[in-house]
Amino acid sequence: MSEKPNIIFIITDHQAFYGHDREGGFEYKWPNFEAFCQQGIRFDRAYSVAPICSPARSSMMTGLYPSAHGMKWNTENRASQNLQDLRPGTLLYSHYLAEAGYRNAYVGKWHCGATRLPIDYGIEGWSLPDYGKIYMSDAYKEYAAKHGLDNARARIEHNLNHPEWDGQTLVLHDPSPWRFMNGSGVLEGPPEAHEEFFVAHLAVEKLKELARGSQPWSLVVSFWGPHQPYYPTEPYASMVDPKSIPEYPSFRDNLQGRPLRHLIHREMSHRSAAAWPEWATWQEILARCYGQGLQNDAAIGQVLQALDDTGLADNTLVIWLSDHGDAVASHGGLWDKSATFIEEVARVPLAIRWPRRIAAGQRTEKLVSNMDATATLLDAAGVPVPPKMHSRSLLPICRDPKAASWPDHLICEHHGHVTMVYQKMVLFDRYKYVAALFDGDELYDLAADPFEMNNRIDDPGLTGLRGELRQRVITHLEASSEKNWDSNSLLLSLKSGRY
Repeated sequence: MSEKPNIIFIITDHQAFYGHDREGGFEYKWPNFEAFCQQGIRFDRAYSVAPICSPARSSMMTGLYPSAHGMKWNTENRASQNLQDLRPGTLLYSHYLAEAGYRNAYVGKWHCGATRLPIDYGIEGWSLPDYGKIYMSDAYKEYAAKHGLDNARARIEHNLNHPEWDGQTLVLHDPSPWRFMNGSGVLEGPPEAHEEFFVAHLAVEKLKELARGSQPWSLVVSFWGPHQPYYPTEPYASMVDPKSIPEYPSFRDNLQGRPLRHLIHREMSHRSAAAWPEWATWQEILARCYGQGLQNDAAIGQVLQALDDTGLADNTLVIWLSDHGDAVASHGGLWDKSATFIEEVARVPLAIRWPRRIAAGQRTEKLVSNMDATATLLDAAGVPVPPKMHSRSLLPICRDPKAASWPDHLICEHHGHVTMVYQKMVLFDRYKYVAALFDGDELYDLAADPFEMNNRIDDPGLTGLRGELRQRVITHLEASSEKNWDSNSLLLSLKSGRY
């Protein structure tokens, strides 16, 4: 068939994913996501191309590594080496789809620019600049008035920066989106009061509008959640009993053998380990984190149901993934993310459904990144993937996971968060190697050590493997158009044999 598919691209933010659903120990599954995976293909080894919001999201919009599109850190980072908006003339997925006759829409979190929004790239819809303050936006206020909702209020149970707030109910209004960020509790009001249901509402309205038209269309539905602060509403807030949550496997990790950036994260960037040393506190935090995840899943379920109601689901490609993970409760009691490449922040959920073209019930362990979504969208629309893109179409894997030709390794990058540490990560088979500029390198056997408790960078038995993986990073840097002080310094360091 030559009929172009419609496209929905669902993005969650900062999702506690890796390590939280432990078969045989503790089950934490998103029911709508699990059903979605059964209807298409699940990618079991998907990674964030750069485990920070703006770099990863901009890579998904452009199909380029952050080192190429220039947004190396979040838009709020005003460092001279960082862009606050994509360079003029940068082409997004939407430019290529528009040329192919698509109508393009975007609803929700953007975080790919401080001043330029999707509408500035010819994409209709709604978003906010920078991280965005959703509960204070005019769109949310209008939505709240329509649904008889009051100002967003949360009962604070734990707050890292303001422990004096614990037990108080506060209006979540402040000019800064970070004011209430490092906390957990319960949002007052019905589920419709939550930001995820608000985004789903806008997405459903836009979806219905697009479905009434005659053009093929794309719709990005981008959620602010389940990013902390963890303030789900009832009934989601109480869906997971805190006492049922077993201790996270790396909760008592003393970080022995780990580079300095790990200690900086835990002891300086976010002092959550010192503030909450007891597992019982983390059980309460995780219960709200998981509740917010389940509320996010329910919101996405509303969007998928609306698609079914249009009768267009059969020829609609839907990609569901996250921008990056969440370090919560891992490695000695971490909070948020920093400058490390731990699996908890690097691994992301990723699944694709297209009933007309993709067989249901598939799964694969091919090494892929969320940046690969860009080329996949274009390929599905019949648009040739530009050679300059680093993104690769996942459709060959979707068609036949076993027969598809695919690289045996994956390279991602990280410029740090709060602490700036330039890193390249290479995944190969069961191993993960992280090369860092001016800090120690890391090597893990993820099959034997899935929670990365043993950095084997100095293991004499892995000398050959370490050299092979280091060479893959060298080859990547030499072939890259990334030519700057950081990349050149890392390349020289690796060539010198330093590890």
